[in-house]
Amino acid sequence: MESKITKYVKEYLVGDYQIWFIVLLLNIFGLLIQFSTKSRMTMSGPFEPLTSIVKTIAILLASFYLMSWISRQNYIKITRFSNIFLFLSWGLILFAYFFGESKGGASRWINLGFVSFMPSDMAKLCLTASLAKIFSTRQADQSQYNIATALVILILIGVTCFLIMLSNFSTSILIFMTSIVLMFFGRVPIKYISSIVGIVAFLAVMVVSLGIGQRAATVRSRIATFITRVSEQDKSKLKEMNKSDENYQINLSKYAISTGALIPKGPGNSQYRYLLSQAESDFIYAIILEEYGLFMGILIPLFFLWFMWRGSSVIRYSGKPLGGLLSAGLTFSIVIQAFINMLVAVGAGPVTGQPLPMISAGGTSLVFTAISIGLILSISRDKEMETKI
Repeated sequence: MESKITKYVKEYLVGDYQIWFIVLLLNIFGLLIQFSTKSRMTMSGPFEPLTSIVKTIAILLASFYLMSWISRQNYIKITRFSNIFLFLSWGLILFAYFFGESKGGASRWINLGFVSFMPSDMAKLCLTASLAKIFSTRQADQSQYNIATALVILILIGVTCFLIMLSNFSTSILIFMTSIVLMFFGRVPIKYISSIVGIVAFLAVMVVSLGIGQRAATVRSRIATFITRVSEQDKSKLKEMNKSDENYQINLSKYAISTGALIPKGPGNSQYRYLLSQAESDFIYAIILEEYGLFMGILIPLFFLWFMWRGSSVIRYSGKPLGGLLSAGLTFSIVIQAFINMLVAVGAGPVTGQPLPMISAGGTSLVFTAISIGLILSISRDKEMETKI
């Protein structure tokens, strides 16, 4: 029996075992906390929250199968199609913007019947792979970077970020930050990085200032609310500001944390899951602190830092520039998204709507996170393959 298990693990769970361990623990814990947060949905149907949990488990199992399959493939062959799928994602984002399903005041979803698909998740992954390919061929000689190459990079980043920011500004910022990190790792000359950052940042400011897209007004409101919250001393103004939905949710999140951080209420005993509108996704970190206390509130960030360390290790021993750059971009994207979610929950940032990877409820987000981790695991096999050679 033991040999069969060992054989199964060696055959299907390939790559860095520490990454596998981190991913398994975070996803299992995510199921537990989702079961708690979704219990508030019991009145929405006779089979809730069981139906939602079964659906989540099904998506999770499919994601793990996909992750395992990708980890056993050659990531170089997979990334060959990144440009094609990036251009396809642009078309899907536009389709979702004009004809997609509206949630939370923005049309960013394509309803496929059994599941809703958010093409921005696809664009985030494909852009990272496309940029990694461009930079990997120029690692040895920076002179290969010229105005034409910089223009291609600008178009890829600029078009992707612009299309996404029309309906999902926070994801656009996350993609932009990942692109900047990749440009530094890719040894793009500073003059080109500065120009690209300046142009895309100007584009973002114009979109928000001119009210272009579906989220411009919401972005302005959230930024103004955050600035007022951290700087305003007038109690009457603070009281008035607290009536806004964003700040109301932040206050509920803080109440959840303050009532459970030191004396945890225990699994399934959250009270604020009934009040927080996105308890199972955007504010799941607050529920974690309320139910499991400060210990788990510190342990979760440490697990993501551990994940980042293992992703960085993959960069070190990957013998191929493409592998190192791709692992850097994918690892950074997952970890920075996690910390953005946690910072928002504690009131240290404006509300963004970013889920906590591997823990928050999600469909396409969970699937594309699994694909990203599968690619990181595939890259981690470079060391193993070199040893065999």
